[in-house]
Amino acid sequence: MKEETKKNKIYWAPFCQDQKRDWTILYSKPQILFNRLRLNMVENLEKVNNLFGCPAVRNFTSKTIIIKNPIESHYEIKENKFIPKSKNWININIPHKPNLKNCIMFQYNLSLIFFSEDDTNLTLTSPYFSNSPHLKYANIIPGKFNISKWFRNINFEFNTHENVKKFEIQENEDLAYINFDCVNEIELVQFRMNDLLIKICNTNASSSDWEKLVSLDKRYKRFTESNLNKIIIKEINKNII
Repeated sequence: MKEETKKNKIYWAPFCQDQKRDWTILYSKPQILFNRLRLNMVENLEKVNNLFGCPAVRNFTSKTIIIKNPIESHYEIKENKFIPKSKNWININIPHKPNLKNCIMFQYNLSLIFFSEDDTNLTLTSPYFSNSPHLKYANIIPGKFNISKWFRNINFEFNTHENVKKFEIQENEDLAYINFDCVNEIELVQFRMNDLLIKICNTNASSSDWEKLVSLDKRYKRFTESNLNKIIIKEINKNII
């Protein structure tokens, strides 16, 4: 009998601090990029010399998920403010001053959180393999951290191109990719955040306020030495969907 291959469980949940509403309805289970690509695979493709047979490509894309945009949202940009122009829209915040000349940094108000018991680095990027029209206006600000050693939410922050006057994104358009750098194949497991998990997340997310100019390695060390990883997985297991 063939032994079943171990999978790295990637626990994920929508993250929302709105005390009056639960925005889980805006989040569908992410799709794995490799599975998307296979849907468009050329028939009778040879098993060698193609991207599906390349171990490097397959390993990377099979551990990369697609985050989709739930609601069509159009904005006009005037005096560094985003003015909604569509019937419906996702809220936009500007938490940071521009870092690049003639550009605007803004936060698109969707947020997710991930955790793994296995050593796993998460990397957030723009959807480079997708025909996403919003890319002509702005790009996701990339980032990377270890989700087995740090528990904080992922915000989708963008940097506009120079002198852009609007931002538009369609319903179901690919918003971002998230890659999980781990040994085995991934298995997505959804859970619900509870009050304790939200408090831990907020403490980690605000770490630059209470301990400035500290490396991620030092933060990881504090995290593991305080047994937060064990506390978090215990709470997640209570709230698996």
